[in-house]
Amino acid sequence: MQELFDKMKEYLNMDTEISFEEFDGYYKKVTAFLNDSWTSLNEDDTMHMLFILDNLKSNGEDRSKRKNKEAKKYAKMAQRCEIWATALINRLREAGLTDEEIGKRYETIYEAV
Repeated sequence: MQELFDKMKEYLNMDTEISFEEFDGYYKKVTAFLNDSWTSLNEDDTMHMLFILDNLKSNGEDRSKRKNKEAKKYAKMAQRCEIWATALINRLREAGLTDEEIGKRYETIYEAV
């Protein structure tokens, strides 16, 4: 989990854009991790994963608007990230967090990066 989060921080601090292949590879690592471990994430790791998914989703949506051969693939990745994020948010709500608490914790992560 920490490796995925650190990689996202690295991507966010880059001046250049990563290739489709690298984006796709990272996305696949994230979804494979979620497929294997999403129910065992603690609250902090769940918040960090929400941060990762939100950034993947927004970047995927932005790239899907471009007129290139990967546009549809980016759109699908963004949609799947949204589904995962919704599942994680629901899990946090079930654990007793309010939307306001989730938002505050997300902002703390965002500001730290």
